Amino acid sequence: MANQKKPYRWRAYLDDFQTDATGRYVYTGKRYAFDGDARSRVVYLMKIVFFCFLVAVSTILPECLPPTAISRTPLTLFPWALQLISALVLSWSVARLFAHAAELRAYVWRATVRTLPGKSLAAAILSSATLICHVAYLLVRRIPFDGFTAVRTVSPAVALVSALLLFFTARAGKWREIA
Repeated sequence: MANQKKPYRWRAYLDDFQTDATGRYVYTGKRYAFDGDARSRVVYLMKIVFFCFLVAVSTILPECLPPTAISRTPLTLFPWALQLISALVLSWSVARLFAHAAELRAYVWRATVRTLPGKSLAAAILSSATLICHVAYLLVRRIPFDGFTAVRTVSPAVALVSALLLFFTARAGKWREIA
C-alpha cells in the first residue's frame, strides 16, 4: 500500500516542505539549475525576457492607438482578446522564471521551464490568427491603409515572430537537476 503512487493533487508540492528544529518550513524537494556558466544563463534569461516583452508590447500597443473602424469589430476583437490572454499567461510564466532564475524548485521548474515552449507556441498561433483576421477584414471592407492601420497590422506580425523566437530560445535552454 505504501508503494502505490499518490494521485495528482493541486498542492502536492507542499509535501516537499518539512519543518526544521525551529518550526520553520524548509524545502527538501528537487531543485534545478541552468546547465551552463553564469554568463550563458544571463544571456538565456535576457533573450527570454526581451522576446516576452516584445510579445506583450506588440499585443497591447494596437489597442492604445486612437480608435479606427476596424478596432471594435468582433472579427478582430475576439482573436486579439485571446492573444492578450496568452500574452499575459506567458508574461507571468517568464516573470516567475526570472524571479527564481539561479535555482528553481521542482514545482516552479514544472510551471515555467517545461511549459514555456507550449505557452509561446500558443501565443504565436493566436498572434497569427489575429493577423489573419485583421488582414481579412481590411481586404473585405476595403479600409484605407493609414499609419494607425499599419501599426495595427504590423503589431500581430511582431508578436508572432517574437513568440516563435521565444519558443526556439526556450527549447534551447538546458536545465539539470541538482542535489
